[in-house]
Amino acid sequence: MLTRVLTIAMLVGCGPSVYSQSLAEVAAKEKERRAKVGGSAKTFTESDLKDAASKRAKEGSPSAGNPPPSVAPTTDASSAQAADAQDASGVESSSSEAKKSRGAEYKVRLDATNASLKVAEESFRAAQQQWTIVSDHSWRFAGHYETARSRFEAAKKRVELLRRERDEIEDAARREGIPPGYLR
Repeated sequence: MLTRVLTIAMLVGCGPSVYSQSLAEVAAKEKERRAKVGGSAKTFTESDLKDAASKRAKEGSPSAGNPPPSVAPTTDASSAQAADAQDASGVESSSSEAKKSRGAEYKVRLDATNASLKVAEESFRAAQQQWTIVSDHSWRFAGHYETARSRFEAAKKRVELLRRERDEIEDAARREGIPPGYLR
């Protein structure tokens, strides 16, 4: 109880010494800080944006605010555009099918590697436990020292090799543009 009273008394006594900064003080400090840092940031004004829009208009590309003018195609042009659109969609669908089939191939390889990696990691843990026991009590297990060490090193190399192989499969799939979801 006495502790609470003393704590409250200290807070009330120290309260007036704590003050909040006014907006003007904060602005002045920020201005000083920016002056020390230097004006490395580029600022864009309304005139810069208007200049860029007029430059795009001169080059013929539409600006964000002005959509391109629409031109009504003739019947021959519209049929040609429809044929091009069908060809493009056919190419896209065959491309996506190819990616899916390649993704399935990578998935099979990745699943096999992950299964082997899981077994290798279990073997590594067992070899590590054995190596720890033998190395901690080398005077007792002198005849098993080299066997345990070589088993541990071989298991460690096998895990590293399989992890590297897994990463290479994922990288190869990524380089071919196969989405990561196809590998899951």
